[in-house]
Amino acid sequence: MGNAKGTTLLGTVKYLRQRRAEAIAILPPSLHKYLDERIRTSGWYPESDLLELIRATARLVSGPTDQVLEIMGETTAREHAEVYGDLLTGQSTSRAFAIWSTQHDTGELRMTEEAPSRVRFEIVGYEDPSREMCLVSQGYIKGVMVMNGITDLSVEKLACRVWGDDRCTWRASWKATGS
Repeated sequence: MGNAKGTTLLGTVKYLRQRRAEAIAILPPSLHKYLDERIRTSGWYPESDLLELIRATARLVSGPTDQVLEIMGETTAREHAEVYGDLLTGQSTSRAFAIWSTQHDTGELRMTEEAPSRVRFEIVGYEDPSREMCLVSQGYIKGVMVMNGITDLSVEKLACRVWGDDRCTWRASWKATGS
């Protein structure tokens, strides 16, 4: 089991604290501490706790669960931009994905340019894959790409550890400038 940095939990915990009574009703008692204790942004927390906090949040937000999870990823990208702005925006989006290893103690997020308007993202070696984390990661990828001025973006899931593959893989493509 891996661990996630406190900054990765912050948005989810803040939302659950705003809806405390509902959160208490759906969170396992062992996670109620997140509604009261200070989250140390530089501290490490079990990925399994992060996943349960994400699941609880997705249950409380209106809308289709898959869409809610992707939006949570996009929101996390915007929150990280407040802390890591120079890494998340600029000439090279590849710098943005180096943040994965500062937020998770397992796995690596890799980006490979396949064409001028198409890139492949892979999460390799992540110990805690789940459908929810894949959707949040997909939203994060979208969020970072949009912050970098990419429009007409399409992100397609190609492979997934949950499906039995050895890694999670997405392809992002967009219309090239001037097309």
